[in-house]
Amino acid sequence: MLVVLLGILFSTTILLGFTAAQTPVLALAIVALIPLLLAIVLVPDAPTLVVIALLYSNAAVIAVQFHHMPRSLSTAVPGLLLIPLANYLVIRREKIVVTSALIPILLFHLVQVFSILFTKDVDQAFQNWMDYLLEGLGLYFVITNAVRTQATLQKTIWVLLIVGGLIGGVSTYQLVTETYKNNYWGFAQVSNAAFGTGETTLYGEVLQPRLAGSIGENNRFAQTMLMLVPLGLFFIGGTRSYLLRGLIALLTVGCVLGVAVTFSRGAAVAFVFVLIMMAFMRYIKVAHMGLVLLGIVLFFIALPQYSVRILKFQAVIDAATSQENAVPESKVDSSLQGRANEVVAALLVFSDYPIFGVGPHMFPSYYRDYSKEAGFKSRNADREAHNLYAGLAADNGLVGLTCFLAIFAVTLRDLVLARRRWLQSNPGLALLATGFILALIAYLVTGVGAHFTYIRFFWIIMALANSTVYIAQSQAKASDEQLKQSTNLAQKKGLAMAVPSLG
Repeated sequence: MLVVLLGILFSTTILLGFTAAQTPVLALAIVALIPLLLAIVLVPDAPTLVVIALLYSNAAVIAVQFHHMPRSLSTAVPGLLLIPLANYLVIRREKIVVTSALIPILLFHLVQVFSILFTKDVDQAFQNWMDYLLEGLGLYFVITNAVRTQATLQKTIWVLLIVGGLIGGVSTYQLVTETYKNNYWGFAQVSNAAFGTGETTLYGEVLQPRLAGSIGENNRFAQTMLMLVPLGLFFIGGTRSYLLRGLIALLTVGCVLGVAVTFSRGAAVAFVFVLIMMAFMRYIKVAHMGLVLLGIVLFFIALPQYSVRILKFQAVIDAATSQENAVPESKVDSSLQGRANEVVAALLVFSDYPIFGVGPHMFPSYYRDYSKEAGFKSRNADREAHNLYAGLAADNGLVGLTCFLAIFAVTLRDLVLARRRWLQSNPGLALLATGFILALIAYLVTGVGAHFTYIRFFWIIMALANSTVYIAQSQAKASDEQLKQSTNLAQKKGLAMAVPSLG
């Protein structure tokens, strides 16, 4: 046996040496896979945690785009989730998890199939649907079936916060040091977008780059980081150790900074909305509002560029309400003009295809045909709607948009019920449900200025939210069954004591 192990070790060493001479990056990847494979064998939850980490950090895509790894590596990553799925279904013979939200999800994908029939490019629409199917329904199904216990759910949230905190921290370091030419192995990218800060030099107005983290698109990066913030805030409450609480708080701050470096106005509005919801749910008391306001003031002092960008909203309002175009067009934010044109164009497409739309993610192909009718800044290119609801309406019609919103309605309803059920007896689970409620609300709010792309991040959070629902319902069912058995046992004992006394 020892001779065999030594032979395998010797052969592996030669293979790694040969690979390193030809492709050093691939050799390093193989070395990194060795402890990963050991972890998968020894730790049942390891595949789930690894996949969540690789997908939410965008590491698999970065490996292909920046480090010349084979594209098959990126597509194979979700396949690791088949390991815990097989463990539950084949080895442990447990039932398939079917959540309440799965029904509207299936209907949403079915509507997309119908919408393909009305598109001008069936092949492209079908390919888009296949991508949605794999990154949407497929990812949702395997995650909800892999994350079945509260312990696994907590580990998964730890992974998300670590990923978000580290990437947000790297992007913050990039901003502070102004090392914009260094993408830090692909995890701190800079978008093509920049805005004027109001400061001028001999070379003209100073521009502030907008950072895009591991995704490469600033608004999507802000959206993915923002969804982690409420998870971190409420994960703290379910942790007893002060050391772990401090670590969670630090990672959550890293996620907040990840949002900040994008200078996203939509994310800023959504963050304020989340704070308002927390105050409405009485997690932020009146006494805390002063600290919240102080934190916001200090934030804008540290990043004055953010306030400059947000105040450009006022120019748009003035342009919309002024008489006879009193506000010069040059003072109106160009990006907001473009987005307004894209939203109106999407609504015009929806008006022509109101039932099933023009096909999954097909609106960009129709944009040029409708952009000149929209009345704002038209662009001669395929453009997204930059509005979740207008884009989905154009792509999938009223039926598809209704199914999509039903996914949120069902999930939020179940999360609210889970929160109420376990608020006293299992506050940790109730707090997780609250965190996911606010995470999904944050996505809905940012959707006002975002389109339905990079969907795997959304489906990961949606799947974990429904895993939380499943765990809460399973625990409630077990608790009710235990109570029923205890009641029956007590009744039997009472009857047994009553029989001799009757004699």
